[in-house]
Amino acid sequence: MSVRVATVLSAREWEPGLVSYARETAEVLIVLRAFQPHEIEEHASEIDVVVAGGEVSWVTPVQIAAWQRAGLGVLGIHPLEDGPAASMLRAAGADELLPETADVRTIVTAIRFIAPGAGAIDRSGTGTVTAVTGPRGAPGTTEVAIGLAWESGRHASTVLIDLDVDAPSIAIRLGLPPRPDITDAADEVRATGLIDATAVQRTGPISVITGSHRIGEAPLRPTMIEDLVDAATMAFDRVVVDLGTSEPNNPLLKRSDTAVLVADASAVGVVRAAHVVAAWAGPPPTIVLNRVAPRSQADVVTAAREWTGIEPSAVIPERQSIRAASLTARRPDARLRKPLSHLGSRL
Repeated sequence: MSVRVATVLSAREWEPGLVSYARETAEVLIVLRAFQPHEIEEHASEIDVVVAGGEVSWVTPVQIAAWQRAGLGVLGIHPLEDGPAASMLRAAGADELLPETADVRTIVTAIRFIAPGAGAIDRSGTGTVTAVTGPRGAPGTTEVAIGLAWESGRHASTVLIDLDVDAPSIAIRLGLPPRPDITDAADEVRATGLIDATAVQRTGPISVITGSHRIGEAPLRPTMIEDLVDAATMAFDRVVVDLGTSEPNNPLLKRSDTAVLVADASAVGVVRAAHVVAAWAGPPPTIVLNRVAPRSQADVVTAAREWTGIEPSAVIPERQSIRAASLTARRPDARLRKPLSHLGSRL
């Protein structure tokens, strides 16, 4: 079955060239050539992929996000010399990005690559999603994500997914083999719509999907990650994702039921957390203060409250045993898990 495509009308050569090629080969089906954004919204159920030029004034990050929320793939085309258009499309999270000098076969290949997979993703899952992130500076996001998942696993079926693109470390931290990994899990979801048991590893009370350490391979596209998380909500009661350092407009933060922001309990750490909160989109996050010296706890909590405007929900003390556990393939230390227990039980 041909991929159903909507193009955003453009005077650039790629758009009429793509339309002509589609008519001649039937490799893709052009169902709409949109002049205004509402045309795509009105026909979203008939479209798989939108191909849009970055030079068009109404092709904006907000519009691209709206298409993706509707389940559409987005291929961005930008003039070769137009750096701002390329940057906008990239920052907006377009599933694929090509210069307009790309030949039509390359464009069609990209369209087919980002089209919905053969397996239909059931997006009516009942599992909850908790996204854990933090500002730059290594505030301890991974250890908190593991601790939250561990506590959650005591009450309900829980999967921990390593989505830290820059530094995936959950496999190393928990002493798990590098494969199967997130790419294996995403490929299975794309093919069948389900997470196969062979793509998930087990440790303690939780299941784990480790990050990818495949050298030279591009990171998973946002739509594949979203499909994976949606499939996880069908298989588990609770899904905890470690995003590492991510932008406040990360789609998974907006999609999550609970967003946890880990802040290092230092002056710099609190200020960095405050900057993230200031740029936050959506409901405010749950703040976890990490590495808090016992004697300064009251001062740090007060500073975090004043700078972020949010009352911290958990305070993790600075303990050598917590650090020692994080450096070896051991379960998260009890002194880390205890402050998180009330969060883990209600994720």
